[in-house]
Amino acid sequence: MTQVVEIHDAAARSRIAEAVLRDLPDWFGIEASTRRYIEEAAMLPTFAVEPDLGFLCLKQHTPRAAEVYVMGVQREQHRRGIGRALVAEAECWCRARGIRYLQVKTLGPSRPDPGGYDETRAFYGAVGFVPLEELHGLWDEDNPTLILVKDVGPGFAVSPVEGLPELGEGDDLAALIAERTELADGDVVVVAQKAVSKVEGRVVTLANVEPSEQARELAGDAADPRRIQVILDEAVELVRVRPPLLIARTRHGYVCGSAGVDASNAPEPESVVLLPVDPDASAARLREELRERTGADVGVIVTDSFGRPWRAATTDVALGAAGVEVVRDLMGERDPTGYELHATRIAIADEIAGAAQLVFGKLDRVPVAVVRGLDVRGDGRGADIVIPAETDLFR
Repeated sequence: MTQVVEIHDAAARSRIAEAVLRDLPDWFGIEASTRRYIEEAAMLPTFAVEPDLGFLCLKQHTPRAAEVYVMGVQREQHRRGIGRALVAEAECWCRARGIRYLQVKTLGPSRPDPGGYDETRAFYGAVGFVPLEELHGLWDEDNPTLILVKDVGPGFAVSPVEGLPELGEGDDLAALIAERTELADGDVVVVAQKAVSKVEGRVVTLANVEPSEQARELAGDAADPRRIQVILDEAVELVRVRPPLLIARTRHGYVCGSAGVDASNAPEPESVVLLPVDPDASAARLREELRERTGADVGVIVTDSFGRPWRAATTDVALGAAGVEVVRDLMGERDPTGYELHATRIAIADEIAGAAQLVFGKLDRVPVAVVRGLDVRGDGRGADIVIPAETDLFR
């Protein structure tokens, strides 16, 4: 993991700045400008990855706004996460001081790239900066200035990914998402289970199902015995039965209504959608495909709507996850009064799933949302939330 430190000594700030900038003549080839950056670094909040691998200086303009005044990473260290780590540390510094907006200036795209600036702009986009305006004359007429900004304030945002078509087996879900939204490092892409199941071919046409005698008995006159048969096929255990309602345990270990079999938002009448075979693997594949298409290091959560014992209605929960913290274990931590927590484990992925469900639009066919602003990177799995049989008090 890349370790970023804040440099407090003025001479050390300038020394690190000079060591890095001298290694980047394609970006810092004007001596007067480079010398000014080196001298001013001594007076600015400076973060570095030692020994002299990269640095970033901030300049605060107002109580609510600051600028990435200068940053650089030694050429041989590019694409190793150092720049991302420096920007993340700068954002933390800003949030701790109530700074809401962070800006950066770089060479604008209207000038043919002299070498490296297409890459620079792509980097800032990948870490969440949004191009605001290109100015001519701020530096000089030959070097247009692109201003990019990012909201680094506290809190998080949940945004729907709209305009997705009806999905079918074999569709490139990652490409469809990437075409409709800009992703940044640290984003969490939340995908409704049905979107994943459809592209993975987990759809059953009821005309092809022959119900068993058990299915006919459970269905009675109130349900389609073919649908009941699909539920029985997906279940490893019937936990509660109140015909035609079935609460079942799936092969994944989930306990849910109808073993996750659902006719709502199915691709066609007389069909049902099943849960993915391995939601964690589905999340991992989608995460890697999004990284290949966008360059962004995102997390992915695959969700579904579950009911809960002793609570009315449903909420979305995480079935599969990749690249995110799934459970936050606070056991051993102490609260403000000094009490040691003994059993507090927070289902982070479930909470993100519930937040994303608010913008999904179950009736509007919006199956994907992007959650931005949460620091939840990790390596958890949806399977981590399933209660083992030996600790299930209600089994």
